[in-house]
Amino acid sequence: MLLAFIDESSNHLHYRTLGLIVHQDNARLLLDGLNSVMDRAAATYDGIEPDDELHGHDLFQATERWAPLRRLTRARISIYRQSLEVIAELCEVFFVEGLDRGRFQSRYADEHDEHVTTLLHLLEKLDHYADRRGQDLLVVADEHHTARAAQEALRGTRSRAVWGYRGHPRRIVDTIYFVSSEMSRLVQAADMVAFLHQRVADVIETDKRAARANEELWSVVAPSMRKERIWKP
Repeated sequence: MLLAFIDESSNHLHYRTLGLIVHQDNARLLLDGLNSVMDRAAATYDGIEPDDELHGHDLFQATERWAPLRRLTRARISIYRQSLEVIAELCEVFFVEGLDRGRFQSRYADEHDEHVTTLLHLLEKLDHYADRRGQDLLVVADEHHTARAAQEALRGTRSRAVWGYRGHPRRIVDTIYFVSSEMSRLVQAADMVAFLHQRVADVIETDKRAARANEELWSVVAPSMRKERIWKP
């Protein structure tokens, strides 16, 4: 069986969902690897705890639980890179589905939600991938206020055409399971990749050192990206 871990990222330009696919045999290894990264960080730096969340934005910007490392840029880059190296080694692929927020809101804001839309687009790609692999797919996503709407939409695709999903899922098991990212290292893995992807794709860094650091981090996981799309309705 394959497991898909999903998180979203957004800015004023784009809304994206990212799905990270892991084979069940590697799920425990991925969990242990990320926990090891956090164990080392906690043992090395004051103010960091082993159970702290690996959150891309907070680690990158040194906010929330990562505030103690505000002045330790190289340490934060190292922790980010160690996490990505574990992810790159143990995940199979990841997919990114996004949309142009301005165009979407001007056409569909009164009819459709951007999170549910990108999530359905993503699930279609993940289901097709799992079907080609001959594997069933269990989907776990970061909790979101549209969770019930997304679950109802996915259920609807099994019997009728649903806007945003062409055809019917063949491999997705049961429903989408929404969990708190704070409680799920593997959803955190999706978050770490999703945040960095959006940063590299949409932000023009004025500091050349920051741009180079981001590019080097992205190079760790870039080979695992199977497909990226920005829908411009």
